[in-house]
Amino acid sequence: MTDNKDKQKRRHASADAQKPADVSKSPIIAADNKADSATANTVPPAPSAEIKTDSKNPDSNVESKPKQPAGPPPVPPHTPPPATPHNKGGKSGVILAIIAIIIAIVLAGVLYWHGHNQALAQAEQVKQLEQKIQGQQQQVDDALAEAESKQAKQLAKVASQQEGLNEQISGVSRKVLDLDTKRPNDWMLAEAEYLVRMAGRKLWLEQDGKSAAMMLANADERLAAVNDPSLTPIRRALADDIAAIKALPNVDRDGMAIKLNSVSEQVEKLTLDKVIMEEAQEPDFEISGSVKDWKENLQKSWHSFSENFVTVRRRDGKVEALLSPQQHWYLSENLKGTLLQAQLAVYRDQQEIFDSALAKAQEWLTTYYADDSVRQSMLEQIKQLSGKKITVDYPEKFSAQDKLKQLLDDRLQRLLTGQ
Repeated sequence: MTDNKDKQKRRHASADAQKPADVSKSPIIAADNKADSATANTVPPAPSAEIKTDSKNPDSNVESKPKQPAGPPPVPPHTPPPATPHNKGGKSGVILAIIAIIIAIVLAGVLYWHGHNQALAQAEQVKQLEQKIQGQQQQVDDALAEAESKQAKQLAKVASQQEGLNEQISGVSRKVLDLDTKRPNDWMLAEAEYLVRMAGRKLWLEQDGKSAAMMLANADERLAAVNDPSLTPIRRALADDIAAIKALPNVDRDGMAIKLNSVSEQVEKLTLDKVIMEEAQEPDFEISGSVKDWKENLQKSWHSFSENFVTVRRRDGKVEALLSPQQHWYLSENLKGTLLQAQLAVYRDQQEIFDSALAKAQEWLTTYYADDSVRQSMLEQIKQLSGKKITVDYPEKFSAQDKLKQLLDDRLQRLLTGQ
């Protein structure tokens, strides 16, 4: 009985020691409670003053013991502390662990599934790229093969054309060699025809009749060296052409252009013509010394006084307006332009423009500039140029040119046909 009561007291003491401290207490009380709790774990609490009977055993005949003085009860040796129940906390930890494992497994599965899908997609893309590359490679191979085929055909065509050209060149070379051996005089005829063509260019493009006549004479010398009587008509035509060129008037175009340029440079030295008025006749107011002429002398004196009191001078003749400095500059520039126009007309065979420009320049010099040595020199030079003819009627073509060309064509045709 006593043992049962002791066990109950120990249980109550253990329960009191395991109660948590009140959080509403001050920090000092909480610290004291923690110390008391620590002490309670080692020392059992004192028994109550009165020992009640066990309600569970009312039939017990043991009498209650008298009250004991307060004091620490004896601690039984080697008494283990009561075990704290942990069943509820352990089950919660197991459940959480199982949930964490399940979540980890699910996440691992999701990651694996996602990575597997990405790997499959990448593998599909790689496969498509490989197929595309293979298709492009096939296209490149086909295009290269086609280009090589076309190039081979073109090379074969070029080789065939080259072979044909080589044969033609060989044939022409043989014919030229035969021409050189059989008809050496034909080269002289070709030189004569070339000289005639060059003479035409000199005459019609450069208006150089002297050089053209010399070239025609050289062509006649080539024909004379051939010593062929059949060339006599051609030589006669050459003689006529040479005579026609020599009969042309010799126009010194360069000399005329130089003279016009010299006249143009003297324009700046000219001076404008000044207005000079003719003096009007003054009336005769001279008084005679005779007394008999007193009336006439009085009249003359009166007229002299009245005329000198208000003087009015009269001028007779045409009065030309003076040119301003700006107009003077324009006049000089226009005169230079007119002389330049005459120079261009010399080289262009424009006789009318040449004569008109010189006449205009002569008129302006006479009208607007003073009669001094500069103006007289310019007018004299312009007068010398005004009487010259600058146009020349050149022959349209040489009569010997067509005959000589026809002779060469006939001989070449006979040579090519083997006649």
